[in-house]
Amino acid sequence: MAQLPDDTGQPTDGVPRGRVQAEKAALARIMRGSTRLKPAGRAPAWSNDRDPKLASELVEELIAIEGWEADASVGGLLANWAEIVGPQVAAHCQVVGLEDGRLTVKADSSPWAAEIRLLTPQLRAAIDKHVGSGLVASITVLGPEAKAGPRRRFKV
Repeated sequence: MAQLPDDTGQPTDGVPRGRVQAEKAALARIMRGSTRLKPAGRAPAWSNDRDPKLASELVEELIAIEGWEADASVGGLLANWAEIVGPQVAAHCQVVGLEDGRLTVKADSSPWAAEIRLLTPQLRAAIDKHVGSGLVASITVLGPEAKAGPRRRFKV
């Protein structure tokens, strides 16, 4: 066994510092009463289908097996709407629905509705980039609903 380092942390007999630290840790475990020694280096790689996987990989496999790709894409569109269209557009426009490839969005004012209609090609490109092409075939932009005011009756 190598001689343990002195108080300066330097080994006294030329043994590499990493090995000295490992031996020191093993000695400390033995002194605490724990005889379980950790193996040095990385754990061996698994070679079968029982390998540990990330949760994201398992979810992707489940989506593929169940055929939920379209639903997952719609969820990705709704969840990441502000990231896809940008914070300024998202502040004035929200998704109302998506049916048969037709995305319906509603703007909070008529000027914003006109602006979003002009941005439709860029919005489709951004959506295709983030959630995959083919999900949105067309975009319909709705303006704000007209407010019912008092009806004026004119006498003739």
